[in-house]
Amino acid sequence: MNILRRLREQAKDYDCSVCGANHARSEIRLLGRLEAAWIVRVTCSRCETSIKLLVYADRERIALAPPGERPLRSRRPPISLDEVLDAHEFLDQFEGDVPSLFAAKGKVVGSTEA
Repeated sequence: MNILRRLREQAKDYDCSVCGANHARSEIRLLGRLEAAWIVRVTCSRCETSIKLLVYADRERIALAPPGERPLRSRRPPISLDEVLDAHEFLDQFEGDVPSLFAAKGKVVGSTEA
């Protein structure tokens, strides 16, 4: 199994989360391997944003998958400038720590209610 070839085939199914460009032409580099997973860097061909991924590959499933079979996915639009500005304004006014920032609504972090 050539993992780099497989990643390049699957890159067509994903878009950059920053600019929305399809990753079909993005640079994909293998950085290393940890047991059954690979560390991969993907650099967007349009905006040059780099992301690092830990890719786990089930060798048996990859070997049995028919060529051309693509996983179902939903396309998300790229993050808009307004969304970035809204997040910046929210974080600028936020008073609290990181756990409370990501706590589910209505749930108190660290609560010891009995």
